[in-house]
Amino acid sequence: MSAVISFFPVGNGDMTLIKTNTGKNILIDCNIRQGDDFPDVVEQLRNKLSKDSDGRLFIDLFVWSHPDLDHCRGIKEEFHLGKPDDWNENKDKIFINEIWSSPMVYRRASKNHKLSDDAKALNKEIKRRVNVFKDACEASIGNQVLILGDDENGKTDDIQDIVLALDSSTSYINSKHDSSFEAKLLGPAPVSELDDDEENLSKNKSSAIINYTLTAGDKSANFLSGGDAEVACWEALLKRMKDNKTESDLEYDILQAPHHCSWHSLSHDSLSEAKENGTEAKISDDAVEALGKANDKAFIVSSSEAIKNDDKNPPAFKAKQEYVKILNDVSGSFNCVADHKKNKKNVPLEIEISSNGIKTKAIASLASSSNATQSAVNRNGGDGYA
Repeated sequence: MSAVISFFPVGNGDMTLIKTNTGKNILIDCNIRQGDDFPDVVEQLRNKLSKDSDGRLFIDLFVWSHPDLDHCRGIKEEFHLGKPDDWNENKDKIFINEIWSSPMVYRRASKNHKLSDDAKALNKEIKRRVNVFKDACEASIGNQVLILGDDENGKTDDIQDIVLALDSSTSYINSKHDSSFEAKLLGPAPVSELDDDEENLSKNKSSAIINYTLTAGDKSANFLSGGDAEVACWEALLKRMKDNKTESDLEYDILQAPHHCSWHSLSHDSLSEAKENGTEAKISDDAVEALGKANDKAFIVSSSEAIKNDDKNPPAFKAKQEYVKILNDVSGSFNCVADHKKNKKNVPLEIEISSNGIKTKAIASLASSSNATQSAVNRNGGDGYA
């Protein structure tokens, strides 16, 4: 009995599959690039899925953190969008039972950013599903949708049955309770909680932030996922958690480093400007505190290109150093998905939760080694793959 989180090798982008202990498949974002230079993540994903009674390869749930292209690239080409009855056996696209998305994130991104064709297609599909619910007050497989957070100005007041309120949890997938799964919505925050206006929020990429609880046997693990949420988002989240005395909602066993290990999730300062001016780019103590609620022997995973001691951002070497500091206090492990490329594997990095604990499947020997060995690997920049 186990749950598995698979982080696909998609460069600076997100594509993460959760397989629950009960066999449900939850895909968070996708970044499918074409060509011989990129791993065939579509085939990797399809190999992990099964077919339903109608012969459709399917995922139980697609969670869309925000509309940037590196979080939805390939959705139009590889997944069925539209009425369930229009699925075509010859095209054999992956069927999506249910979609979760935030309306605030979409609006903030579209206000100042030109959206990709994939983002427009997925947003159209979400609106179609919402309208199906409005017409029938229920939805079947292939029409199901959950809105992440109440929209402002009462825009979601008439669809409360398909809204997950901020700071609320659900354990339902495809309208059925799953005892091995729970998702708590922590973001995005409404404008009233933030110092920035909508224009700044779009630049900060105010993504959906969810803390998932995955249970296998007598073991539970928390997986904190925040898309590209940047520093203002984490500062506001910490303030709300402190005000509500719910800081424990930020605790995690596994964290997907936001925005591909970007410095902008930890600081308002620009690394390039600091270097040019001969100054130091300072971290935000509140953002680091929000992202620093690591449990004993926690994992932080960077879904990014290889992290080198250079000027790139993302991924930023300086951000990695801050995450390693967090992990050293709990004997944790920092892992970068791109390290598979060093071994020419080009396969997903996988973390398994079972009664035996939490470990990376690809490097079980490292995950079960002594705490001192893990810390040494982290400090030497091995990203958990020595």
